[in-house]
Amino acid sequence: MNYQRKIIIAFSLLIGLLILGSIGYSILESGNPSGNWKLLDSVFMTVITLTTAGHTLMGMSDGGRIFTIFLLIGGYGVFVYSVTIAIAFLIEGQLLSLFKQRKMIRTVEKLSDHYIVCGLGDTGIHVLEEMLKSDVNFVGIEVDEERLEHLEETLDFLYIEGDATDDDVLIRAGIKQAKGLVTCLSRDQDNLFVVISAKNLNPKIRVVSKAVENNSPDKLMTAGADEVVLPDHIGGIRLASGILEPHLIDFISKMQESRQTARFAESIVQVESKLAGVSLRDSHIQEETGLVVIALRSKDGQYIYNPSGDWIIEDGDALFVIADPSQLLILNRLTGDPH
Repeated sequence: MNYQRKIIIAFSLLIGLLILGSIGYSILESGNPSGNWKLLDSVFMTVITLTTAGHTLMGMSDGGRIFTIFLLIGGYGVFVYSVTIAIAFLIEGQLLSLFKQRKMIRTVEKLSDHYIVCGLGDTGIHVLEEMLKSDVNFVGIEVDEERLEHLEETLDFLYIEGDATDDDVLIRAGIKQAKGLVTCLSRDQDNLFVVISAKNLNPKIRVVSKAVENNSPDKLMTAGADEVVLPDHIGGIRLASGILEPHLIDFISKMQESRQTARFAESIVQVESKLAGVSLRDSHIQEETGLVVIALRSKDGQYIYNPSGDWIIEDGDALFVIADPSQLLILNRLTGDPH
């Protein structure tokens, strides 16, 4: 039996005693020589009896006194039952919360090559949902307890309650073993602190930061962010594209709706890959995976779109394709990308 049902039962018993007492006194005192009790008299006697706020005989008959004894016992029983439920609810709720937090902390401590999402507000919630769709290990950090409670009602994820600008909180989230970090706090100053702290604690981690002000990206990049995103700027471009190129936007949106369908993906060629030093034509990527490399990024950061078959693949090159999960898995085996 859950606590909601127990609370309803306790409340129903209390209402039932109030009704029973009012009716009982009205019937028992109907022939009282001191005069018939009005309904208000019966209700009043019932209330002061159940609450033990005080007592007055009001010319009560012997039958009324006996009825009062049983009403007192019943009221006391309901009171004890209600208090027991309340105490059990509070204690068990706190214990469950404590056990859950400890279990979550132990799970986070075991993570490696995971991602950290700092700030689960209006922007962070979308990052969180993408992480869940991608089925990757990640930890969310949020300072607002009510926000976390609201998210827990519909989403199942690991989190740390605390301020992401605090180094100790980042360490508890496993920053030193993490693969990447996204900071999407509401203030650029806070995102700047997170970027600096993250790079100081783990120089190899990839950091992507949200920016609110147009003059903030350069500062965040200088602080160590690998990429900076202006949500308002991207939103504006998306709105314009929705008018100018509606079918293209619909095409991209459909791919992003589910991780189980074909979508844009990248695979980075590792040093030990058999593709390193081989031309795109001789790599036989299309024959083995069914994929076409639509673009690539060389290790010096240059982007090549629709690369020719003569392009020599080197370790560090990122190959961009439109692939479903199974195809991407095969491509990653060829490139050696552990992602």
